[in-house]
Order: sequence, then structure tokens, then C-alpha cells
Amino acid sequence: MPHTHDHTSVLIADDSDPVRQATSAIVSRLGYHPVTATSGEEAVSLLQSSTFDALLLDITMPGKSGIDVLHFIVENDYALPVIMISGSGDIDQVVQCLRMGAYDYLTKPVDAHRLAVVLKNAFSESSLRQKVRLLSAAVDQSPVAVVITDSEGHIEYANSSFSSGGSSLAGDPVSRQTIFDAGDASGGFPVKLRNSIVSGKVWQGDFCNHKRNGELCWEHAIISPVTDHGKAKSHILALIQDITQVRKNQEALLHSTQRFRELADLLPQPVFETDRRGLVTYSNRAGFATFGYSRDELKKGLHSLQFFARADRARVLQGMQVKKTSGRLSNHEFTVFRRDGTGFPALVYSAPIAGRGGPAGYRGIVVDITEIKESELKLRENQKKYLNLLQAIPDAIIVADADTGALVEWNRQAQLFFGYSPEELAGLHIGDLYPEDLREKCIAFFDEARFRQSGSLETQILTRQGLRIDVHLSSAMFTTEERRRFVGIFRDITEQKHSEMLVRENIRLKNDFISTVSHELRTPLFSILGFTGTLLREQDELERETRMEFLSIIHDESKRLSALIEDVLMISRIDSGRVSYKKSEIDPSITISEVCRGLKIRADEKHIELHLKVCAPAGRILADPDALKQVAINIIGNALKFTPEGGLVDVVLSYDEDAMLFRVKDSGPGIPAEDTAKIFEKFYRVERPGEAVDGTGLGLSIVKEIVEAHDGSIEVLNAGCKGAVFLVRLPLLTTVSERSKQNQS
Repeated sequence: MPHTHDHTSVLIADDSDPVRQATSAIVSRLGYHPVTATSGEEAVSLLQSSTFDALLLDITMPGKSGIDVLHFIVENDYALPVIMISGSGDIDQVVQCLRMGAYDYLTKPVDAHRLAVVLKNAFSESSLRQKVRLLSAAVDQSPVAVVITDSEGHIEYANSSFSSGGSSLAGDPVSRQTIFDAGDASGGFPVKLRNSIVSGKVWQGDFCNHKRNGELCWEHAIISPVTDHGKAKSHILALIQDITQVRKNQEALLHSTQRFRELADLLPQPVFETDRRGLVTYSNRAGFATFGYSRDELKKGLHSLQFFARADRARVLQGMQVKKTSGRLSNHEFTVFRRDGTGFPALVYSAPIAGRGGPAGYRGIVVDITEIKESELKLRENQKKYLNLLQAIPDAIIVADADTGALVEWNRQAQLFFGYSPEELAGLHIGDLYPEDLREKCIAFFDEARFRQSGSLETQILTRQGLRIDVHLSSAMFTTEERRRFVGIFRDITEQKHSEMLVRENIRLKNDFISTVSHELRTPLFSILGFTGTLLREQDELERETRMEFLSIIHDESKRLSALIEDVLMISRIDSGRVSYKKSEIDPSITISEVCRGLKIRADEKHIELHLKVCAPAGRILADPDALKQVAINIIGNALKFTPEGGLVDVVLSYDEDAMLFRVKDSGPGIPAEDTAKIFEKFYRVERPGEAVDGTGLGLSIVKEIVEAHDGSIEVLNAGCKGAVFLVRLPLLTTVSERSKQNQS
């Protein structure tokens, strides 16, 4: 069972399926992870997108050859061993590849044992090279200068820190000075260094030197002889660090106490020092001014505890003990007292003064936080106002952590809007508020919002009950004392969306209306203009029968145009609310009979049987006779228009207890089921492939408006391929009277 190398992958690039499969099987048995490429192009693409530990590369491939791929690897400095796979006749190309940097080569068919040995050696050498590169990078990037010289002290290697530091340890390269010639000769440094190295010891110490630019510097060096296997000194290793700043810091430290006192007097806060016993030994000017004591009183002895209330002194002593062991600067809030007995809130920052055998005393600063306390009080009041305002806003507001997206705060409206309890909201991520199909987009908006002050987005949210709601999301970022926060304000725009949809629909209907009416107006107008033009030009040449035919067409087109205009005016009056109906008590059978007699001629022209059946007993309705006539003409006229020659149109007028029932059934093509819900909409026409559709689509819309204005209803009872049935219901006069009495009572 071969050892499995979980993270070792081998890319196999060969255009031959058998070679790829066989090689891949061998690589798998060796415990490596094989990845195959069928061409040089695919191999380059895989190298650019993934990392591999070795590449088995066929030399001859169509398109981008193995040599081309090797050239790409060398140019782009890919650190992986490339093993070429060649045929028996590719020896010249193999030599070329090895010169270019290929690690080794294999011949086809690939020998499993040979491949195992080559891969093992390649991985070992690659690992060794990687370690060498890491070591070289670490030495070269070290902030400590590293120098290697020969046994005489002449530099053979120096890292970048040594070269950029400007040290003159090696002297002038032209003059071939050595490290034994550098440094301050007056202090005997070169002699001591040479004696140590010659005796095989390590020399370590500080010395004064000059940089190449002549600037004086101090350096700390560790210089050690390097011996070979025969224990003969072959090289010298030097580790050098510039300690000029350290020296300067040490000198500056000598003056720090004086500067501390001078600077402390410039501070507006009291600064103090005490000894081990707690007696105040120093105060700056602000300390005397704040607490009201004089320098003479300080010299006589003031104990630090007398500045604190008795109840706090135990806490003060405990804090001093903690600082004594930890040595850390810390602050505590106390109420401190002036000489006149008045107190004020303060933060006392203090730290032990280092001394032999433990703290020599304590040093600290007193910060008056009276204004801070007042600000905190105002802040708490503002936070209360903020919370009240947050709860009062009618929109849903969610506050989330800007880094994690976890919900941290919300108002009552958010609970109601999303349907979650406070406990459930506390366990949600900002992405959980959106439907699955919108979640990725909304999380991307959240990620982008973290880097800007505000933003907005129209999207949908998902309530706990699974309801999707259209919302406008406004976002902003703010920072608290602890974390950055994302605040989202969700406004329900369902009604707005609905209104926008209605506006778009009205615009569409208007455009359809203009297009339809324009077409319907042009058609009869062009006919009238055409025939009248012919009559005017050729009236003496046309026969009487032709002229009469033309005049008949002009008359019919004029009637059609007039009817169209009447429909448009009627729908306009209905939409504007300017239609007034002259309702009276009528017998609907008289009106329906007149309409059928008037349409009989049209039915006979198409050889359609038009049957009217009036059922007894008769009833009376409260209606406008002309409006009822228009309803009947439109419905029966539509039935005749869509019924083919030889068909049948049945008109039945009947009554039930409450209403008149006016039913029209035809034997036409019927109304498709998908159109039944829309046929009463303005300008809607049923489209039938291969058939021209006449009319504006206003007839049934007008019928519906008239019927509903008479407290009635219209519906399509059935639809399909066997004709259509329209049923109009209008309340009988007795029903109308009873309803009126009920409303008055």
C-alpha cells in the first residue's frame, strides 16, 4: 500500500488519452494526486489557476507544444519541477528542454519504477531548494546586518541590511581593508577582535564606527570564526546591529527626569510623585493650583491617602499593591478632595517608580472628569431619547454588527413587520431577512454599505410566515464605543409598487388606445377618401350601379367611423364621470326585441339564424332604455361578428326572483380560457392567429360600465371551441325598491 501524499498534486499534460490514463494510474498508485490536461493550452490555464508540485509534460502536442509550455513556466518563474515525456525520436528536443530548465525526462511508454524514482528525487530536490530560498530570504530580509568574510576578513557576502546601513566595518572595498582594520583603533578594538578570532573564540561587544558618509555611529557586533570539517578556520561570520539610537536613548534618559519636571509643569492636570510610604514628594504647578496646598505644606509632609475619602482608602491601598506586583499603569475613578474640603470626580492614573528591590514610590496624574460625568449624564439622556425615537418611527429598523452581520438591535415595528420575537431576532443574520433568491444580492449590498456612509436599495423581505413584501431599504453606518454598526430602515412600498404598476398599465393602455383608434380611424377615412376621390374624378364615366356601390361603401364606412367615435366619446365620458343615465321603469323585452329586429338584416346577410326567446312572466326594471339598447347591440353584434355563416345566435330573456337574465349564446370559435379574465378591459381584443381583429376593444368595456352603473353584472359562463355565452343580470324593479327602503331605514 503506497504512502498517501494528501497535498502533493501532479499535473499530467499529454494529448494522448492512453498515455494520460496510464500515467495518471501510476501517479495515483504512488500516493500522489493526479490532474490531467489534454493540451498545452489547458496545462497553462491550470497552472495559472491552481498550484501543483510537479508537471509531467509531453514534448510534442498540437497547438501549444510542451516546449512552449516549458518556456511559459521558465518566463513566469514557476517553482515546480518539470519532467518531459518524449518519444524515442525526440532526443534533440529533450536536450533543448533540459537546457531550458526541465528537471528530467521520461520516454514513452512511461515506466512506473522510473517515474517513481524521478518524482521522489524531484520532490526532494524541490523541497531542499524551497528551504534554501526561505533561508536566503530570511537572511536577506533580516534587520540585523549579516556579513561573511574569508579567513582574512575580506567580505564575500553581505545581506541588504548591511549594504543599506552604510556601515564602514569592512572599510573601503577598493583598498581591500578587512574587518580587522575597522572601528576605533585607539580603543584597541582591531587587536582584541583579531586575537579572539585567531584563538577560535567568539567576539561580542560594542564599538564606535563611522558610516561611509562619515557619520559617527555605534554598533553591536557578534563575530565568530567558521570552521570546516577539518576544524580549520575557513570563514568569519559577523552579525552587526546599529545601536546608535540605543546609545542616544541612554544619554537622553539621563536628562529625562529634568525634562519630565519641566513638561509636567506645562500640563493642565495635576501630576504627582510619592515615596514608598505614600508621602507626596512632587507636584507640578497644576497640582498646587487644583488642590490648594503650598510648597511649604508639601515639604512638611502630605500623605497621598488624605486626598481620598475614608471609604475609598482601602481600595487605594489595594490598587497600589496590585501595581507593585504587576508594574502596569492603571487608572481608577475616585472622588478626590481639595484643601478646603470640596470634592470632584477624577481619574487617577498611576504607576510604580522603578527602584532597587522594588518600587521606590508611585508617579501619577489626576484628571478632573466633572465635564465627562456631565456628558455621560447627557449621553444617557440622549440614549433614552434615541430609544424612544427608535420605537416611535413607523418604519421597521434593524441594527446589525458591521463585521459579522448579526442583528443587535431593532424597534417594535421591525418585530411586527418581520413577525419574529426578540429572542428569534437576536439569533438572526442580516441575510436571513431576505428570500433565498435575493439573499446573495442583499448581502453584497450589506458588504458594500460598510464602506460608505449611506445607501438605498429596492428589494423584498421575507417574513417569518413566508410572506414576501416589497421594501425600500435605506442604510447608514455609525460607530459606537465598541463596534461599527449597520442600520437599515425598511419601508413597505407594496402600495407604491402597485400604483407604479397601474401607472405603467395606464400608459400602456393609452398607447394601445392611440394606436388602435388611429388605425380604426384611418381605415374608414381612407376608404371614404378613396371612393369620394374616384367619384369626383370619374363621375361622368362611372355607371350608376358603380356610383351607388361606392356611395353605399362610403355610407357604411361613415357609420363605422361614427360608431367608433361614439365608443371613444362614451368611454371618455365614463372615465371622467360625466355619464348620466335617464333611468325609468321599462319592460326590457321591448328593448331587446327592437335590437334583434334591427340586427336581423345583418344576420341574414351572413345566413345566421338569430333566435329570440322571451320567457314569461315578464318583469320590469329601472334602466335607461338607450343604455340597455347599447348593451344588447354590443353583445348580440359581437355574437354575429364572430359566428361563421350558417351559424346560430340564441338570445334568451328570462327572470328569476331578483333579476332579469339576458343571455346570448353563439356558435362561433369561442373565447380562449386565458382571455376570459381580460375581455372586459378597455382596448383588449382576443387575438386569433390568421384572423384580422376588427374594433377597438371598447365594446365590452362599455357594456360592463353600463351594467354595473345599473347595479347589475355581466359574465362569460363558458368559453372554448363551441362558442361563447354572455349573461347579463339586472335587478328587477321590486328588488330595487326594497333595497332603497332598507337603505332609508
